[in-house]
Amino acid sequence: MYLGLGSLLSHMFLRGRHRRERILLPGEREGRRSFLKYGLAGAALLAVGGGTWLGTRRTLPASGLAGPFTVLTPEEATIFLELSERLLPPRPGFPAPLDVDLPRRIDALLALMPTEGQKEVRQLVGLFENALAGLVLDGQWKTFTASSEQQQEARIRAWQQSRLDVRRTGFRALKKIVYSSYYGARETWGAIGYPGPPPTGGMVEREPRFTPGTITEGAPPTPLVPPPPVPEVKP
Repeated sequence: MYLGLGSLLSHMFLRGRHRRERILLPGEREGRRSFLKYGLAGAALLAVGGGTWLGTRRTLPASGLAGPFTVLTPEEATIFLELSERLLPPRPGFPAPLDVDLPRRIDALLALMPTEGQKEVRQLVGLFENALAGLVLDGQWKTFTASSEQQQEARIRAWQQSRLDVRRTGFRALKKIVYSSYYGARETWGAIGYPGPPPTGGMVEREPRFTPGTITEGAPPTPLVPPPPVPEVKP
């Protein structure tokens, strides 16, 4: 059964409207399932509410940040630090996020991403911090970094349970960035029982597979000499 031209164009238009976008973390490919999705409304919200200046204009950089940064601004690094302190509360044996220089580790991870992906992450961070978006969507007229711990927890839950794809999947992206950067630090390996990656590089000594001097390895064997011909005995 063949579709008419009008039906075909309508089908293509609907597919275009429902197309989902994504960002890539290092090592991910386009063919894999996206973890940051948004429709037309989400794209507009991300572009306007997550504008770098609008989202972080009231953010005060935290003291103790070990810059400079390649991708993030000090304000954006502060937002990641505040978020990581909620996602990684104090636990016995585990270092604090600032003890592993987590903001700079996150910045180094983002530096490996495509430029478009870096832009989307920064917009996402700005939207997460934005006080106006917090008021409209969550009834909270404060930036994330200026909020109390209880208010920050409430904003995190609102993003986790949001009906907007850009917030729900966007929060999963931010959490993935924080966790992968934190647990990639050597200082956390002992707390989780990870011995570290196997050694690489250099020559590995192995036991010889064959004994030198045998027919398999070593001096070549003496070639076989055919026996002399037996003289014919006449009767």
